Amino acid sequence: MSKRPLVLIIDDEHDFRVICAHVLERGGYDTAEASNGAEGLKAFAERLPDLVVLDGNLPDIDGLEVCRRLRRLPGAQKVPVLMCTVRSAVVTVSEGLEAGVTDYVLKPFEMEDLLERVSDALKKAEMK
Repeated sequence: MSKRPLVLIIDDEHDFRVICAHVLERGGYDTAEASNGAEGLKAFAERLPDLVVLDGNLPDIDGLEVCRRLRRLPGAQKVPVLMCTVRSAVVTVSEGLEAGVTDYVLKPFEMEDLLERVSDALKKAEMK
């Protein structure tokens, strides 16, 4: 039996984390959750997930800074990071790429779209 990929969801909105985790688990993924950047960095270091769904607007650490810090952790260079943000808060793509963001998902979005983005990002990461 093969291991299910682990997706770490870092978002300060409890309801979003619950819904996202439910959809991802039904889609064949295991999930872990963190409600802010500091918790997310700790969870990443402890669990080394296969992919991160990261809110761009966290209460303690900006999402781009969380991504920069993730990229400095051992084993994090190849882990895809999907930045979830509302359209009005989107930073430039170049800022995101510099920070290590793999792709953006604009809120609100359909959960099926998220599943597709997660699947695509994991496939691309395997090819690297």
